[in-house]
Amino acid sequence: MEKILVTGATGKISSLLIPRLAAYENIFVRAFARNAEQIARIKQDNVEFVSGSFENAIQIRAAVKDIDAVVLITSANPNAARQAEVVLKAAMEFGVRKIIRVSVFKAAVDGPTNITRLHGETDKQIQSSGITYTILRPGFFMQNLLFLAGQSLATEDRLYFGTGAGKFGLIDLRDIVDCIEEIAVSGSYDNEILTLTGPESISFHDIADRLSVILERPIDYIPITPAAVEQTSKAKGVGSWYAEVLRQLCEQYAKNWGYMTTNNVERITGHAPRSFDTFASEILAPALKLLPN
Repeated sequence: MEKILVTGATGKISSLLIPRLAAYENIFVRAFARNAEQIARIKQDNVEFVSGSFENAIQIRAAVKDIDAVVLITSANPNAARQAEVVLKAAMEFGVRKIIRVSVFKAAVDGPTNITRLHGETDKQIQSSGITYTILRPGFFMQNLLFLAGQSLATEDRLYFGTGAGKFGLIDLRDIVDCIEEIAVSGSYDNEILTLTGPESISFHDIADRLSVILERPIDYIPITPAAVEQTSKAKGVGSWYAEVLRQLCEQYAKNWGYMTTNNVERITGHAPRSFDTFASEILAPALKLLPN
């Protein structure tokens, strides 16, 4: 029986991944999250849910004990590197066989944004830990559009963002989940760092054109400054740190920093990554119908 710990259990990726892994008869899943109330809402009979804090080493050690592999996911926050380090130390102590780390696009200790630097630090620590690893570095999530532009699309038929004409390889997070599942189940891709993207690099101008066809009404992309993205994100309730990260990312993506694609999703899963059109038809368009307009 393979015993797998998944952190960030109530997050976007983990909440899709956990039931997938739990469906395998030869896999035991332990899920770790901070919010006990959210855990109670998603609890499954065949998954051991554990609530606790990344900052509490005792709780982390209890979660990691007797585990074979850890899917290490931390939320975007200024303490992410320290949180991951606590898990990594426990994994080293208890002889965890493998860590599957969900990092970020172009993570590097000298990267241009707060979040790339934090994940770069964690990735470096994992590589030097002596534990077998697979590090996944996904690009910009297509699902981010639901938060960033859902309301303006529903009420104004407009898409506001701060990446100008920059093109980047957006990815459907369902493809990220597919990759983690395959790596966890197969035990393959040891000691590899894999950048994950969708099938093409597109700009928000392209996105507006695609949505005009899919939604059957004209959609306009209105470029705004990265600083404006930071301010509007704060107004939506995003904390100052993450709002700053969004500004930094917009500054980079506007320079075509994300203009690349890889074949890693297909290499890992055996299927091509989902296109933006598929995401828009299956996820975005139905979600927009539920928003007030």
